[in-house]
Amino acid sequence: MIKLIVFDWDDVFTLGSTEGYYACYHAAVVGVGVSLTYEEEMKRIASKWGAPHTQEIEALLVEDPELVGKAVEIFEQSLFGDVFVDKLSIIDGGVELLNVLSQHYALAIASGVHPKVLKERVFNKFQIPAVFSEIITAYDLDDPEKSKPHSHSIELIMGRTGVKPDETLMVGDGKNDILMAKNAHVKSVAVLTGHMDYKEAKQVGADYIIDKVTDLPSVLAQ
Repeated sequence: MIKLIVFDWDDVFTLGSTEGYYACYHAAVVGVGVSLTYEEEMKRIASKWGAPHTQEIEALLVEDPELVGKAVEIFEQSLFGDVFVDKLSIIDGGVELLNVLSQHYALAIASGVHPKVLKERVFNKFQIPAVFSEIITAYDLDDPEKSKPHSHSIELIMGRTGVKPDETLMVGDGKNDILMAKNAHVKSVAVLTGHMDYKEAKQVGADYIIDKVTDLPSVLAQ
């Protein structure tokens, strides 16, 4: 029986985060006077997707490491300001779903989003209820190698909540979410509102595939 549901956040509950991050990274690159083609910029961002933003910016400015510090400052101004959150919308029915699920399950988040942005900007903007027993982000990890798809985050959450792998469900929109679940030996649910289509979710081995997170009750009913 499922007791714990662990969610990725970006593009699961809030939509538009990919565009928001890209806008912040672009502002950082342009702000330090570097010109990359759109294709190259996207390629470099994708190469470190889900890692802390300092690692992303190091990849973007691999030829100009002396500019990383200033670019990080510009990125953070955009991320903690309005550039990122202005791109976001909440999925219809998402808040209501959290309120219902919290009555029956322990809920947690394992995400790459910056905790300050998540808790102070996103939660406040969309009036997200205080229903999460644990929130682990890439910024909380002492070792970057423990980021998704490593099992560390979900194992940490299970340990803190006293829940076993066969009692846990991971819900995410990206390949690394599903691989993290596999590495932690928990069941996975892929939502198609983010980085994967149905074929990709099937290929990576998601146990369940749903169009959007508000379809999750249909999985739990099984």
